[in-house]
Amino acid sequence: MTRKKLVFANWKMNLNSDSASQLVKDILLTINKDIDVEIVIAPPFPYLNLVSKLIEGTKIDLASQNIFHEENGPYTGEVSAQMVIDMGSSWVMIGHSERRQHLLETNSMINKKLIISSSNNLNAILCVGETYDERRQDKIFPTISDQLKRGLSEIRKEDLSNIVIGYEPVWVIGSGKSAKPKDILEVHNFIHEMLVSLFPKAEELPRIVYGGSVNSENIESIISLENVDGVLVGNAALDCKKFCDIVMKVGGSHD
Repeated sequence: MTRKKLVFANWKMNLNSDSASQLVKDILLTINKDIDVEIVIAPPFPYLNLVSKLIEGTKIDLASQNIFHEENGPYTGEVSAQMVIDMGSSWVMIGHSERRQHLLETNSMINKKLIISSSNNLNAILCVGETYDERRQDKIFPTISDQLKRGLSEIRKEDLSNIVIGYEPVWVIGSGKSAKPKDILEVHNFIHEMLVSLFPKAEELPRIVYGGSVNSENIESIISLENVDGVLVGNAALDCKKFCDIVMKVGGSHD
């Protein structure tokens, strides 16, 4: 079964209300409305409602960059699953490498967030990937295997169709250089095999997308690879021309 390709835009901690609004308007004017690609935009928390209103009635979906792993309570500064749903989000990003690195998120915390997102019927992209030191020490597969096993613990096979695995080699994020196609292919095939072994009876396994300095120059070589179901776009997602070019090329990568 051929599944729709996904282009996920992570704006990170960038833009203001005016530039966010203009970017969305430009994207809507540029992208072919009939393109067969699933597009998700993840703006900073303060702009969720703004972007939600702008994309209402379009084929673009909204994502939160994070949620907390409890439904509610005395957690100052945190945001619950129901809060982001109330703002129009149907997606959430969980376990991004920057949160693992700078905010010390553990696999246990990430797993709780994934369980919360599933229980609230949110689509989720679960990010996994190795650091430069882990790659240099040949710990790529043990690292990713551990992240998958712990992150997907207690997830029901019925919820897998609402989960996407985002492979992001930490050592290339923001560098402007993507991983080599053979390295991407090797890891994506490994993730696919891990998912099959973890959920042997699942009717539908999570899609697997690549993230790490994706741009309009390298997108065609990436999206053509086996078990690459889309891309997670960072810096290029902040530029309408670059982002729309990526979307168009992903849309033209399959019949």
